[in-house]
Amino acid sequence: MKIQIICENCSTIAEFLPRRKDEKVGIRTVNQKFLVGVSWKNEVIENFQEDFIDKLGKATSNEERKEILETGIARNTFAETVDFELSFTCRGCGDRITLNDFQLIDLIGF
Repeated sequence: MKIQIICENCSTIAEFLPRRKDEKVGIRTVNQKFLVGVSWKNEVIENFQEDFIDKLGKATSNEERKEILETGIARNTFAETVDFELSFTCRGCGDRITLNDFQLIDLIGF
């Protein structure tokens, strides 16, 4: 399988072409003719564990709650990239196309 990028404005063509069947293809295969850009949109997804919530609920003072949050929040909340855009800019004429609506969740099978 291969993917072609064709600039309609100046007819520049580049291909994402693996060396062998079913092999991965890197961005370097098209960067001679096109600039490739990625724009990430981040969203914080909370991942609180029940024991963390229980421990927080059993705290008897604000100082104890603060300590639990300070030591446990990093292990229980993480930022994950949810979607991104991929753009190709022709080095010959500057024309650009942006592919959007990629979602990491779709790519990893959730």
